[in-house]
Amino acid sequence: MSTVIRSCPGCKSLLLSDTAQCPECGHVFYERRDSVTSAVVDVGSMKTTSVVDPCPHCGEMVRAGLVRCWSCNGFMREDIAARYRDMSATPQQIIYSTIPLAQRTDYLPARSDTLKGEIPRAYDALDFELSDSISGPGADSSPAEFELDANPMAPPARAVGAAGSTASKVPATPPDGPDKPQHKTPGEKPKTSEKSGAADAASPETSASKSGAKADGNDDDLLSIAMQEERELKKRRGDKIAERQRKMMLMPCTCGAWIRVSEDQAGKVVRCRQCKQPVNVPQIRRKVEKKNDKPAVAKLTVKWIENVQFFRIAPTSIVLKPGSVADKFVEADLGITNSQIVVIAFTGADKKKRGLLGKAPKIDRVEQRKQIREQIAAAGNFNSLTDVEVHSISAEQVPEIRLVQPILKAHESMFAGVPVFGDGRIAIFLPIVSDGGLQAFCAQGLTTFRKLHEVLRTNFKLELPANENGVPDADKTDSLNCFINQSRVESVRGLSYYQQDSAFELELSGYRCKSCTAVISEEGRKKNKLGGASGSGIGKAKCPKCSGKMGEELLYRIKKSPGADAAGQSPEA
Repeated sequence: MSTVIRSCPGCKSLLLSDTAQCPECGHVFYERRDSVTSAVVDVGSMKTTSVVDPCPHCGEMVRAGLVRCWSCNGFMREDIAARYRDMSATPQQIIYSTIPLAQRTDYLPARSDTLKGEIPRAYDALDFELSDSISGPGADSSPAEFELDANPMAPPARAVGAAGSTASKVPATPPDGPDKPQHKTPGEKPKTSEKSGAADAASPETSASKSGAKADGNDDDLLSIAMQEERELKKRRGDKIAERQRKMMLMPCTCGAWIRVSEDQAGKVVRCRQCKQPVNVPQIRRKVEKKNDKPAVAKLTVKWIENVQFFRIAPTSIVLKPGSVADKFVEADLGITNSQIVVIAFTGADKKKRGLLGKAPKIDRVEQRKQIREQIAAAGNFNSLTDVEVHSISAEQVPEIRLVQPILKAHESMFAGVPVFGDGRIAIFLPIVSDGGLQAFCAQGLTTFRKLHEVLRTNFKLELPANENGVPDADKTDSLNCFINQSRVESVRGLSYYQQDSAFELELSGYRCKSCTAVISEEGRKKNKLGGASGSGIGKAKCPKCSGKMGEELLYRIKKSPGADAAGQSPEA
């Protein structure tokens, strides 16, 4: 056995690895928390104490600090021995607690005989008792029917010679035994013997004995085949019994035995084969999974376009004036799937719910949209919506959607190029059939139209000519030079679309003279004090280049863009 030696961190003395306290300096390696077994060590006295102490039981010298003697295994100190006896006499008590019903599980009690090292036996339950008159199979049969010969493998004796003579017994196996190796392989020609003439002159008795030995070999083959079939039959029977026992449940008996019961015996009284006492089989409860009889609702994937202005107007009643129908809309959302476009107009709640003074109460659109999403997800369609108007456009009707504002060519425009839905708004025609010759339109800002156009392009391969009619498909700016200080002035293209879209934040960057198209930055205007300190009179101010009136043509740059925040990109120059 190897010994590990370590040094004391206090006095650098070499000590054994199991030393609890250094005898030179009194350094404690393992602090003992037990107040009974711990003792105060005097450092001064430890220096004069010997390394070994005599055992109080056997007198052997034991190294100081050990609890037990290495020879007799007795305690070196009486207080430790008394504490050990107290702990052994009064073991820790087991505290039982009540398990809540929700946490209880069915289980079988522990087998008491397994603690003693015995393996209990399992028996099949007895559902009935045999009559006293029946002692077993074959009780009335004579014992002679079950007697076997001493050598069951030996064939019956054969008679040789004339009738009435005593038959000579021929051994069942050849003298060399049935397992004697053959001298030739199958298919090999037999070797010719030197004494072939003597073999041809053999007597008839010798040939008869050879034919009898051949018949005995055939009987041995049939017997081995029958024994092999019997073994296979026993194996199949054992497999069936084992499979049946695996499907049975084991329940304990008071005598220590285990009883196998089937599911059909639940709630019945069976009898133990070991103690012959009746045992009640409890009811077998199976955990039944609740099946949802409702058919599974197919998940509907919907892409939402919110805050769309929905119009239903007659084209003949429209006055060709900018913004003439801008206030005749209903707030709506567009739900777009792979097979249809659904317009959900929030009109039903405003008509049904009225206050005391006849005014419609304020409706929380966020909460209403949340309820609509939940109803669509639960039903898998848009048919169960209430308090709203639902208009659907099938995939076959999607190609009829047209851009009606803006249209640069007036002769191709439905409204002669006039922005009747408001300046900076983008409107499209929706193929929705309405009574009274009303036609459906929807108008939206630049950000909403970009989302709608992308969904139409992805789901239905529909491309609207928005970019050709002046709608910016991306944020683009023009870089101009200031006439006063030659600084850079950024001017966003299509300013009216950005001014009408609350998702963009614009910042004033400069001014353009309507007379000579000179550009002046905001810093240059402040430096020359054009239009006053705040620039409110810039329209009447004189241009420093042409001395004409500047006019109110303001230039803006994009300070905050939702597309730039999402993609981490800046507007294109």
